[in-house]
Amino acid sequence: MKKNFNTILISGLALFSMFFGAGNLIFPPTLGLRAGSQFIPATLGFLISSVGIVLLAVIASTKAGGSIDSIADKVNKKFSLLFGTIVILAIGPMLAIPRTAATTFEIIHGTIAPNLNPIVSSIVFFVVVLFFVLNPTNIIDSLGKILTPALLIVLAMIIIKGFLTPLGPIVDTGATGVFAKSFEEGYQTMDALAALVFTSIVITGFEQKGIKDKSELIKSTIYASIIAAVGLSLVYGGLLYIGATTSGLNLGEIDRVSLLIYATETLLGSFGKYALSIAITLACLTTAIGLTSTVGGYFEKLSKGKFKSTYVILVSTVFSGYLSIKGVDNIVNIAAGLLSALYPIAIVLVFLNLFPTVFTKRGTYIGAVIGAFIPTLVKIIEGFGISFPIIEKIAESNPTLFSFIWVIPAVIFGIIFTILYKDNKKELV
Repeated sequence: MKKNFNTILISGLALFSMFFGAGNLIFPPTLGLRAGSQFIPATLGFLISSVGIVLLAVIASTKAGGSIDSIADKVNKKFSLLFGTIVILAIGPMLAIPRTAATTFEIIHGTIAPNLNPIVSSIVFFVVVLFFVLNPTNIIDSLGKILTPALLIVLAMIIIKGFLTPLGPIVDTGATGVFAKSFEEGYQTMDALAALVFTSIVITGFEQKGIKDKSELIKSTIYASIIAAVGLSLVYGGLLYIGATTSGLNLGEIDRVSLLIYATETLLGSFGKYALSIAITLACLTTAIGLTSTVGGYFEKLSKGKFKSTYVILVSTVFSGYLSIKGVDNIVNIAAGLLSALYPIAIVLVFLNLFPTVFTKRGTYIGAVIGAFIPTLVKIIEGFGISFPIIEKIAESNPTLFSFIWVIPAVIFGIIFTILYKDNKKELV
């Protein structure tokens, strides 16, 4: 392992860079603001879902074979196709890509160009994205290698200054169900979903460096994941604490991007505000370029060349541009419902794939996925005016239990299908 130290370190930093989406920085400060004196359970909840599950997803994906298909195929091929497509759309034109453009607009609008029009900003943003996606160059890779360290330096300055000279007193905000709400807020990073797609890149990197033994690959991936997890935890935890120090400042209904700008400007002055804004803007561009290219490649491969990546990229870009105009908070609200449906399923698949020699029956995977989806199904049914008094009572009396209620049917259905599913041959190891 010593001879592979440099490879693991570089891979760990690369993983960190992949998951360190600039748009994700807007969530921790607002969580801290809302949690106030309960920032510790808020930090734990957010880090478990935005970092811990991501780490486990990378490990589980490596054990399963490195791709989202290898994770989801254990349910069946049709589910794998549907799940993979929805995940790609979520981390692509439906949610993540529009959010990068919306974050860019709000950052620039709040600092450099207060009169900037969101439509103009979106058009310029996606013209640049299209140019680099359709004309690949080394400029973006080189820019990424500079941007991540630059952004980290600015964030380190903000976090250290925030600890040395807090923005204000941390007060009791009266928030309830903080841990569960913060756990669900971690869904918004979408990194656990992205991990199921991006792990293959890390594995390929290790294999190119001569690490091909599966057990060695898993060990190397675990160490690289830990490096990425430590980095993410320090950044998210620090920003969440800074958000908590604004809880007594009576900032009102300040939006996520404005709070990040406010904290940065107060701690570091105009230099910090502009430095952070420029770094985040460029980082959002590189993230959008990478995700747009991934979407194009995925659907071209899925359709076996029937949908050319160029056409997919054009459609994805137009759709992303339309959604981006709605603004960050609106995109976050749109994302909440879809992510609350996707994440329990993803968590179940990650957990089962962590122990492939224990969970060897297809029925276990099918039952657990069905069970994890039941709360979403209940919400859909409630939309037609049908109520479930027991569930409503749980939601009112125990918000934390309600947030994790999907675990109960996932376990129950997993057990039932393990016992009763007809095609339960040991074929999944």
